[in-house]
This record gives sequence, C-alpha cells and structure tokens, in this order.
Amino acid sequence: MKRNRLVLLLLLISLLIRIVTVVIAGEPNTNHGDAASYNSYAVSILQNEDWIRNPDFRGGDRPPFYPMFIAAVYAIFGINNFLAVYIFQAFLSVLTCLYVYKFSKRIFNDKIAILSLIWSLGYIFYLQNVRLLMRETAMIFLLLVFFYYLYLYLIGEKRISRNFWLSLISYFLLIHTDPRYLFYLPFLVILFVVYQPFKQGLVNYFVFLVLTILLMAPWTVRNYIAYRGFVLINTRTLDLRDSRTKNPRMDELLQYNVLNFEDCSLTGNKDYPTDEERKLIKQGLNPNDRSPQEINAIKNDVYPDSTFWGRKWFQFREFWRPFRFRYEYRPFPDCRFAYWSMQHNAVSIVCYGLLLPFMVFGIVHLLLKRNKLVWFLTFPLVIQTLLHVLQWARTRYRNPIDAFVIVIAFYGLVQLYTFLKRKKNKIS
Repeated sequence: MKRNRLVLLLLLISLLIRIVTVVIAGEPNTNHGDAASYNSYAVSILQNEDWIRNPDFRGGDRPPFYPMFIAAVYAIFGINNFLAVYIFQAFLSVLTCLYVYKFSKRIFNDKIAILSLIWSLGYIFYLQNVRLLMRETAMIFLLLVFFYYLYLYLIGEKRISRNFWLSLISYFLLIHTDPRYLFYLPFLVILFVVYQPFKQGLVNYFVFLVLTILLMAPWTVRNYIAYRGFVLINTRTLDLRDSRTKNPRMDELLQYNVLNFEDCSLTGNKDYPTDEERKLIKQGLNPNDRSPQEINAIKNDVYPDSTFWGRKWFQFREFWRPFRFRYEYRPFPDCRFAYWSMQHNAVSIVCYGLLLPFMVFGIVHLLLKRNKLVWFLTFPLVIQTLLHVLQWARTRYRNPIDAFVIVIAFYGLVQLYTFLKRKKNKIS
C-alpha cells in the first residue's frame, strides 16, 4: 500500500511538472515545420468533408494517427486550441512514466522500477516534446506500450489473448503514427522464436504479421481511392504510382544512402558555402554573416563527409550522441553546420549521458548471467539504431527508445552498487 501511494505521488508530480511546462513553455506558433502540416491535416479532417477521398491539403502526405488525435482534441475544445493538445500530451507522457514503472517492475524489481520512474518523470527529452505539436510523445508512449504487452504475451503471462491484442493494436497505431516502425516487423520474429518454442514462435509471428497487414488494409484502400494508386500508409512511406508522382522523400533517401558526393554542388542546403565564399572568408570577409564558429571551420577547411561509410559512422554517432563540443558539418547532402550550446550540452549530459555507462554495464551483466532478457531489452536499441544509421539520424530519433535506456541503466546501476558493496564487505 505504501509503495502504491508513493507511485501515485510520483505520477502526480510528473503530471504537475508537465502541466506547468505546457502552460509556461507550450509552443504558440504552429505555422512552420512539421507542426504546421499536422495542424493543417487535423483542421482538414474537421472542415473538409472530402478529406478521405481528396488528400490535396497541407500535411496530406503525413501518416494519419497523430492528426486524428489532434482533430479529436479540436472537436472537443475548439480548432487550433494548442494548449488543449499539449495538456492531453502531458497526460500521455505521464502514462509513459507509468509504463516505465510497470515494465521495469515486471522484468526486474521495485527498487529499479521506482528509480526508473523518478528519472523519467523529470526526463528533459520527454518534457520538451510534450509542449510541441509533434508526434514524438505519442510515438514514445506507443512504442513502450507495444513492447510491454508483447513481453507479457511472449512469456505467457495471464490473459495471453488480451496481451497479444493490446500489443498488436499499439503496434498498428504506432506505424500509423510513424511508418518507419514497419522496419521492426521482419525482425520481430527473433523475439518470437527466442521466447517461445521455435515452431510455435514462427506460427505466432506469422499470425501477428498477417493481422498487422489486415489492420493496415482499410487505410491502404482509402489511399488507393484518394491517390488512384497504391500508397502504403502515406506517400512518404511507399508510393507505387507512376513516375509523374515522384516521391521527394524517396529521392532524399537515395541521396543520403546511395549516391557518392564527389560533386560538392549536390547538397540539400542552399546556404552551404561555395568555393567562392570560402575564398572571401579566408581573405577576412564575411559576405553571408556566418557565425564565428562556422567562419573558423571554413578557414580550417572543414568539409562534410562525402563517403558512404563516413556518412554511416556519422549517423551512428549522431544517434547516440550525449554531447557535441566540436563544430562540424553534417554529411552530404545535408551539409548543415551543427553545434550545440553549452546549455544543450549540459542538459543532454546530465539527463541522458550519465545513463550510458550504466546501460552498458547492465547489458554486459545480463550477457554474463546469460539472462534471456538481454534479447528483449536490446532489441529496440539495436533495431532503432540500424534503422537510422541506414537512413539518417537525429538525436530526437533516439527518444522513443530512451525508456529502455533508462530501465537498463538503473538495472546496471543497482547491480554495480551491489557488486561494490559486496567487495567492500569482503575487504572489511
């Protein structure tokens, strides 16, 4: 009873922190970037009677679930009521903290669960997403819920059928929030055969696969009617219409992952310094008013990486990066000049970077103990990393798997503390 009261108190503190965050720092302007497209999509759902048949509106190339979530909030509290959306996201983020607790308690113990909950309730990368009209909060929640119920199903927890359907539905909603998580689907067979007898695992995975495809069918039919061709979830995911409907996102993927960049003009950044500007800067001029950091990089002949493996190594580092003290250009064809402020570095190191050594220790400890949990806990870390190394990476693309980083890190911390305590007792 005391533990339940403590958990409830921590969740209420988590909610309070999030409500204060969205009231004070909620983004008031959604007329730019991704937020504008999500907002436009949500408004179109409520105002355009033909939005299902006619996707010709701003944001129509986005996956549907997050705009539908926004539209549902708007339907109750009024269109463009961003604060209402942020408050709903605050509650969703609190549920994420609850599932961090439930998951870590189920696989480890109360001590690790409480520590993980305390860390997640003030985790800055959760808080910063709550106050934005962005899909990250929903993705973080759905990915964790999916793996939580999948784990319960695979180990044969009570109410097996319920756990299976909850994992399936959460995965269905996840891929309709961000279709990149379809990348997980072929690899999930590993977990099924590790945690279940081989033949049974294959059969159950096949059932999961078929049901996932069946659940995707209605929206695929909608897309066929709307686009007059096969479009899987949204046009940015898979668009098999003729060449007249060329997919710009597919072109970006081709640029990032296939093309060689011997020709430095092949860049997606129109502000990337030309050779002419570089000469002027080396002469002491600054025609485009660049920052002192970028001026220094140009003078020292810092260029973006143009080789395939160099770009992949950069994406790996970028995905797991806890700090950035060195100024650099992102690889071709992006070529953005990247740097972090001291405040950004400090927050990232304290909230996330400190977890990494304990996470590594936790994984090594599980491996040495030959604990089968290591398969399940490292699965999202490995697959999410592989996905973004193959495409391109941002540190925010790691946030959906940060719950696993937190849980493993506190497992590692507790095990390290126990080991050091035993060693001290032996010496004394």
